[in-house]
Amino acid sequence: MKDLHGQAILDYYKKEDASPLLLHNSYGETEEMPVEVFFREHEDFTELENTAIGACYGSILDLGAAAGAHALFLQALKFDVTALDISPGCIDTLRMSGMKKFSNDDYKKHKGKYDTILLLMNGLGLAGKLDQVPALLKHCQSLLKEGGQILADSSDISYLYEDGTPMPDGYFGEVRYQYEYKNQKGDWFDWVYVDQDKLKEITSELGLNMEILFTDENDQYLAKIY
Repeated sequence: MKDLHGQAILDYYKKEDASPLLLHNSYGETEEMPVEVFFREHEDFTELENTAIGACYGSILDLGAAAGAHALFLQALKFDVTALDISPGCIDTLRMSGMKKFSNDDYKKHKGKYDTILLLMNGLGLAGKLDQVPALLKHCQSLLKEGGQILADSSDISYLYEDGTPMPDGYFGEVRYQYEYKNQKGDWFDWVYVDQDKLKEITSELGLNMEILFTDENDQYLAKIY
């Protein structure tokens, strides 16, 4: 896949280009993705993100780290944290930002043992499809030390269809996205938003415990899975 979002992140960091990063989707109008969201400082984190940061312990894997906003803050707090992202542009940004430990592994091939795995900014979406969420969680479980935890956030996006927009075939949380940057379009990719009840069902089937640590007014929530 073209690394358009990674290139936009790197360009923003290097202050080389102010072109908008557009995000086409399967459910509505094209939106502009504000690249600065990947570079927020701690004081700009949401309450959900701060709850996740406060729940971290031990060695940490920030899975899908992007520009490293969370990983760099955790590093500044003296945590042993590794930032993982498959995007070359994000990896270059992490390197130049002073991230000490980073990896461009596909998460499915990554090896290591951690006390905490972070999946923030709708991190469960990395699974792509609902039926792949168990595989994502099982692989994350294999990367955990004894007593470890997964901190993941997701959303109930059923509100997108309350105005009469047709529900997609299959699970309503499955959507498709396509990045556009500097007049180039990337490949369409799958992303999934998992509502709380569905995640509870999945974790239960896997023999895992799930605790909701935070829910906001937009039905975005943070789950601790262990």
